[in-house]
Amino acid sequence: MVQFLQELDVVIISVPMIEFEEIVSSLPKSCLHGKLIVEVCPMSSHPKSILMKYLPPDADIICSNPMFGPTSSSSSWDGLPFVYEKARVADNRRAEQFLSIFSNARCKMVELSAEQHDSSTADAEFITHLTGRLLDCDLLPPTPVTSKEYAALLDVADMTSADTFDLFYGMYKYNKNSKKYLNKMRENLALLERQLAAKEAYIAAKSEMQSNERQRLIAECRSLLQEVSKSSALHTPKEQLQPPDETKLIQPIVTEQLLK
Repeated sequence: MVQFLQELDVVIISVPMIEFEEIVSSLPKSCLHGKLIVEVCPMSSHPKSILMKYLPPDADIICSNPMFGPTSSSSSWDGLPFVYEKARVADNRRAEQFLSIFSNARCKMVELSAEQHDSSTADAEFITHLTGRLLDCDLLPPTPVTSKEYAALLDVADMTSADTFDLFYGMYKYNKNSKKYLNKMRENLALLERQLAAKEAYIAAKSEMQSNERQRLIAECRSLLQEVSKSSALHTPKEQLQPPDETKLIQPIVTEQLLK
């Protein structure tokens, strides 16, 4: 390890945040004098404080977050964000030479302090990874025809599933808002369930009311018809209500037979 570090000019530390302090504190400090140390964690405030705490004062520090990974940048880095802070830099030429690797690859270079970075992107990153991990649990079956919205969800699930759970846990542990967003996610899900149940109950009640109203209208119509029938019977002359005289019906038939 000592010989390896001595031969380096730039040291990139890429480990889960939950292991970051342990790894940095275990590095031989004598080998880090004059080096450029770069961290690439998804959050920067915690790694920055650890590097400031353990590194020798003549070690340069860049806090960075390449906001892309193997699945999102397999072919090109063009336009993908690279957020960084020159937390402590004495050798500016070396720092710019390192950053030029990403600018020459046409990354979108964004210079922010670690604190600004975390306040503006950490919440979004946590929610993205939380959503991706929720969707990755057999909730996205393959379909022969995919909408743009569904394809976007598939992309989120694919990107987040490629990362380790330790990385996600670090986002949770070192983000002061993570528990708030977890609770909000639960509240939103519970609210949706209540809204669905309320809508279902409303439709069922409406259908029952329509059925009851239909039965009431049928009963009213039947009652009106009965009243009309009774009213007609009361106003019809009695002779019209008497059965016809059968002798009058038979007489024409007898006369016809006699004429033959």
